[in-house]
Amino acid sequence: MSDPNSSTEPVGSIAEEAFRLFRTMTASPAAHSTTGESTHVCTATWCPVCQVVGFVHDNPDALAKVSESAAVLTRSLRELIDTALKPREET
Repeated sequence: MSDPNSSTEPVGSIAEEAFRLFRTMTASPAAHSTTGESTHVCTATWCPVCQVVGFVHDNPDALAKVSESAAVLTRSLRELIDTALKPREET
């Protein structure tokens, strides 16, 4: 007997799965439904997925700020690594 919740899609790389999650979280519920109604009904107020989706839906600019902050952090880490790996001049 097969699991009705199992997916037939193969599992991708971390980047592919992160992109799928991001795409799913930012898409409107109507985009996945033929009737225009949401197919997900959260019965628990503690559901972290629903909380994140609700927050992103209510605050679309927050996602842009998080992305910008992640880019700045990545750039800073890259500069730190470059500085640490640069050969030092002996005096």
